[in-house]
Amino acid sequence: MPALVSLALAKGFDLLDTALGQGLSVLLLAASFAGFWLYRRTRAAPPAEPPRVRHFILLRTEGVDGTPVRYETTRPAGTKITPWVDGRQRLFELTDVQLEDGTCAAEPLDHR
Repeated sequence: MPALVSLALAKGFDLLDTALGQGLSVLLLAASFAGFWLYRRTRAAPPAEPPRVRHFILLRTEGVDGTPVRYETTRPAGTKITPWVDGRQRLFELTDVQLEDGTCAAEPLDHR
């Protein structure tokens, strides 16, 4: 039985090739290569920029020496962090707001 199916498929492809001409198979092959090339071209990711360390000041905090607490990370703005401040964890959100000294601000979200 599988031999009959194989023979029928071969005859069908022969009839299709004869009816539409041999140029169609070349055209389909070229179209498949062009489609694959376009797919690969659009899927290629741009080179990733390495993460850079950014410095944040945790607003409404004080260190032992009375200066605001600093935090360093490579995470993007909008990330929520929970560093330990004054013996407990507090919730902050990193922002793109730059302060006078060039550091960015981290807004407190727990409203202590």
